[in-house]
Amino acid sequence: MYQIFRENLKYILLVFLCWAITFPLVYENRDRVLAWANSRFNGLFENPNPRIVRSLLERGDSILEGRKQSGTSFVAKIVAFFQTEENPKNVVLPLDLALMEKSCLYYQTQNHISEEFLEPRWREKATDWGSPLFPKNPDPRELKLGPHPRDYWNSHISPLLEILDLYKRALQFSGPDFQVPKKIESVAWAACRPSEILLAYRTHMSQTEEYVLKKMKKEGKIIPSGLTEVQVLSIALSQIKKSTYPEVSPNDYLESLLRQILLSGMKSFSPLEVDKVYERILFIVSGSETEVLKYRFRRGELFLQVGKRDNKFLKLSIEQFREAMNIDRASENEDANFPLLLVHQFQCQLRIAQAFYTMGEYKTSLRELDALMPKLRNVDERSVGGEKKDIVKDFKDTKRMTLRKLGRYEEADEIPP
Repeated sequence: MYQIFRENLKYILLVFLCWAITFPLVYENRDRVLAWANSRFNGLFENPNPRIVRSLLERGDSILEGRKQSGTSFVAKIVAFFQTEENPKNVVLPLDLALMEKSCLYYQTQNHISEEFLEPRWREKATDWGSPLFPKNPDPRELKLGPHPRDYWNSHISPLLEILDLYKRALQFSGPDFQVPKKIESVAWAACRPSEILLAYRTHMSQTEEYVLKKMKKEGKIIPSGLTEVQVLSIALSQIKKSTYPEVSPNDYLESLLRQILLSGMKSFSPLEVDKVYERILFIVSGSETEVLKYRFRRGELFLQVGKRDNKFLKLSIEQFREAMNIDRASENEDANFPLLLVHQFQCQLRIAQAFYTMGEYKTSLRELDALMPKLRNVDERSVGGEKKDIVKDFKDTKRMTLRKLGRYEEADEIPP
């Protein structure tokens, strides 16, 4: 053994030297290395792979159901729990995802509160921490406390993270299967990991598009070479919208897009990424004029918000609001609510005035606001379900600020609050 070691000493030293040189680089870029290795490993399997997805989901579901049962002596644990004010350390209460989510949200709102004030008061426990697992006592004279939120959450978080990991692994092989991101959402809120939900829906979106393009190539449908990324995406979206493949649901795909917009307030997406989602939504809903107007308005609001930091987006916001103002085709629909379309049109023009105000073009902003004066009745009459107070107040505040920027202080002060 010693002789073998001596004969190969130079090779052993060479390996150690190479490892000593490369180890800092590998360690510094370990996330990229692991992502590359994971990608190469997953590439060995067919994607999508329903068999792998089903196996991983079943494993996660079995753990989830086991935690909901939390052992066999369910009644004994509940009785033991209610014998004292706090949950005994040796008692694991059944899992309730809604209660876990409530506990997560509670402590997120207490981020800047001193440690000694983090404990919920006894009345909060009695009134706010109810659950179907822990019914309230019908006798109002006797309050029974719900579970201690922090101890309850900590008792289930480890297996919940394991379940989430299994669902995320299934997501890599799920393709257009919508049940996987839905399952991730069901546990991610409870695990206090909302960013995982956003990632799940974004992954579902991209995998659905990749699946459609792969199917088209496999079936010999010609996709011309030299197309831009936007053109290739348009081809995929047109196939999704037409339901060319039964396993790809346009409704699921659209819901995945809408969930991303809803969750993007968590700032996990850049505004440009959100805008790409809006482009897809507008493609899918094209044909429904009311929906197109709604999402053009929302896209304009995105550009207006970003434009407060980067003026080049303000012109884009004005373009979107101009497009969203065109209610003629939507109003031709028999089911259209014309008064609400007029409210929508008023809001669009008000946003245009606000965009010009943000750009410093106060005279142009005032012209837009003056043009809205005769249209105030559209948001101030009972025909639209009562006065739209928020919109009216927004209009008055914008006009007051604009007049003051133009030095017309007396006119600004005359505008009623």
